[in-house]
Amino acid sequence: MTKPFRPPFRRPAFTLVELLVVIAIIGTLVGLLLPAVQAAREASRRSACQNNTKQISIAILNFHDARKGFPLGAEFDVGTSWHSLVLPFVEQDSLYQLLTFQEDSLGNYQWAFGVPGITGTAALTNRAYNRWYKNIYVCEQPLATFRCPSSTFPDQVADISGDNWIVQRRAPTNYLGCVTSSLTVDRRRQVANAPWGGSAATEVIHDLEGVITNRVPHQRITFNGKSYGLTGTRIASVTDGTSSTILIGEAEPDLTAVPEMGVVRENNAINFGRKDHWLYGGDDVDTTNQGDMSEHLGSTAVPINARKVPPGSAAFAAYEFSFGSRHPGGATFGLTDGSVRYIADSIDAATYAALGSRGNGEVAATPD
Repeated sequence: MTKPFRPPFRRPAFTLVELLVVIAIIGTLVGLLLPAVQAAREASRRSACQNNTKQISIAILNFHDARKGFPLGAEFDVGTSWHSLVLPFVEQDSLYQLLTFQEDSLGNYQWAFGVPGITGTAALTNRAYNRWYKNIYVCEQPLATFRCPSSTFPDQVADISGDNWIVQRRAPTNYLGCVTSSLTVDRRRQVANAPWGGSAATEVIHDLEGVITNRVPHQRITFNGKSYGLTGTRIASVTDGTSSTILIGEAEPDLTAVPEMGVVRENNAINFGRKDHWLYGGDDVDTTNQGDMSEHLGSTAVPINARKVPPGSAAFAAYEFSFGSRHPGGATFGLTDGSVRYIADSIDAATYAALGSRGNGEVAATPD
């Protein structure tokens, strides 16, 4: 018996046109979803940055309660910055105990080492170094609390000071103390009297308008066995209102020009150098002819997210001194009452400047 004819079995499949349509649809969906995913991630990073800012602001206020004053901004000609002083209040007392704030006839504790330098581990453990150079070990320790998650710079970066001393793996930061509402240059070297007598040139910030300043010129934590204090201003001086005065702000380091060890030192002349912000302290603040207060301090006299210009340009000093971020359209700031605000870079310049002064009598409400 003859079997009936059956056509050969064919498996169902997409035609080329159908496949291309599906690919186009998937591509369109991915294109629509990707910005939403990126926006969600940025919102999470921004929230983490705000949490960092809150923690640091509260730490500074707790320091004030314990020491009866805000931390000094920078110990010029010695090297300490306010970041070191608040370590015990951000649960980093172990690092704080390793630091020695001293450079006088009784001891010379350094924040860097002559090029090509030594590792932080050697500075801490080698008997030839650990007495005078253990601060270098601390300078190499990144802290997540002091870094914005949106930033992309490395955790550790080689840094050679203007004095040609180096920290091989220095830890950057995103958070600066607000020192002024009027200066657009981070060098202010003047001849001033020292508390222990005599006079010499130093970076002078005690008379500036910000909250994170110094109490007197040549302020040192100790000098030749005598204490001169860790504090700068007091909260009573914030007469413009703690809820409308910036305490700290977010800043984005520009570390693209990373020096080769022993080759490129930083030029800290006005309008030169690089926009570098560091934790703990450093050799440029230590070195008597450098200063570079923007390593730890910022100014509201410069617009938020100031446009990048190359070193040597007329506006480079202002760019160094500016607050800003990698968040779209603004940056995060901690106020002197411990609250946190995201301030848009479109803010009126006069209003923004007024937020950086503690007692100039301006009425400036922070945007919600």
